[in-house]
Amino acid sequence: MKNSVKRLAAALLAACLLMLCACGATAESGLLGGLLGLFGGEESPAEDSGGSAGQDLAVNASLPADWTNILLLGTDSRTSEMDSRTDTMIVLSVNAVTGQAKLTSIMRDTWVDIPGHGGGKLNAACVYGGPALTVRCVNENFGLNIERYALVNMQCLVDIVDALGGIRLDVTSEESSAINALIASDANAHDENSEFATDPVPAGTQVLLNGRQALAYVRIRKSDSDYARTSRQRVVLETIARRLQQESMMNLMGMAMSLLNNVETNLSLDEIMAIATVGVSADMGSVEEMRVPVDGTFESGMFGDTWCIKPNFAQNAALLHSFIYGD
Repeated sequence: MKNSVKRLAAALLAACLLMLCACGATAESGLLGGLLGLFGGEESPAEDSGGSAGQDLAVNASLPADWTNILLLGTDSRTSEMDSRTDTMIVLSVNAVTGQAKLTSIMRDTWVDIPGHGGGKLNAACVYGGPALTVRCVNENFGLNIERYALVNMQCLVDIVDALGGIRLDVTSEESSAINALIASDANAHDENSEFATDPVPAGTQVLLNGRQALAYVRIRKSDSDYARTSRQRVVLETIARRLQQESMMNLMGMAMSLLNNVETNLSLDEIMAIATVGVSADMGSVEEMRVPVDGTFESGMFGDTWCIKPNFAQNAALLHSFIYGD
């Protein structure tokens, strides 16, 4: 029974991983401390729900141990089905000694060799082999040492934002038009079901967006580019983290409970605890950001009948390692 409770605690904390972004709670106060006290847990093996145990993740063992890299994945699924394309891929790098956190977006259209399946876009790896195969592809191509991941679907973002009463973002006129068009398209596709229909989003500074509107915001790409979309994803992630710092432990616990069906992770309770305690000294303004492939290090366009991005992986791996480790 005790192990079952610990696994539940780990799942609840994993549900908050994307929200906390390593900056939303501490061991002494907030969700993490409260759950540890409530369940009396100190040790907890990783709940490897993605089946990565025993798999070759192509881990680069030569990297410094002071930074921990975790792959945050967002699928394009609106249901509890997790083996869908991962249109959001962000490497969360945490240094528990210095209290630093860094975010690196990976372009979904990056062309890679998917072991056992030939060439394909990186976002398709999860379809073929779940998050573990995605982790392996990222490690192989960028020389990283990722072993842990947290995977959420679209509904998770909607639920988080709505539970917070919305989030405030600066919205340009182009983004406003794109948000409203995406929401209208979803509503029409579902016979204008009230679940998908929302009031129009105006342009302006610090506009309040609900869950559906925030989801549309992070999906925008046709009004500018997929590169700009990765920046919007990081903006929303950091905005949510700031909002969560203002919530009580009980509110965070309630949100975590409601998100269980939309989260999959192989992080243990202790690992999540260690990541989140970075928040003792970190603030969202200190989180550094990057995107790979970096401008000038890739070709993009139609290759055969597929539009994709073909990077110089050696160059991008070197730039990414410099960003994370300061080499």
